[in-house]
Amino acid sequence: MAAVQATEEERVHLRRVSADFPPTPPDSDLSDSEKSNGKVESTDFALPPPSHPPTEINPLDHKTPDGWLPRDPRLIRLTGAHPFNCEAPLTDLYNEGWLTSPELFYVRNHGPVPQVNDADIPDWEFTVEG
Repeated sequence: MAAVQATEEERVHLRRVSADFPPTPPDSDLSDSEKSNGKVESTDFALPPPSHPPTEINPLDHKTPDGWLPRDPRLIRLTGAHPFNCEAPLTDLYNEGWLTSPELFYVRNHGPVPQVNDADIPDWEFTVEG
């Protein structure tokens, strides 16, 4: 079977698209059999920072639709009390390293956060259209 040659336009597009991707992780020195056998005892990869889920509800949230949801007090509010849009202080992100704890993920909402019963989640279905 003859190889299909890409046109110059396709080559330029592929270079442009590949430049948009983040760098790939380094190759492993382990063979596929070592990876699948679980012989890896330690890695050079950073571990996630310790997680400390918030337990207290901020007084700013008491009279909002999100008055049931505890938030990390370090988060910087960008839009007042509601909707809750925030980001973490750069110092805290820097101190956590390459991985961010769930408490410091940025939040962008346009309305109230729905209350979800964890027992219902396995029965959820969703559709992607368009």
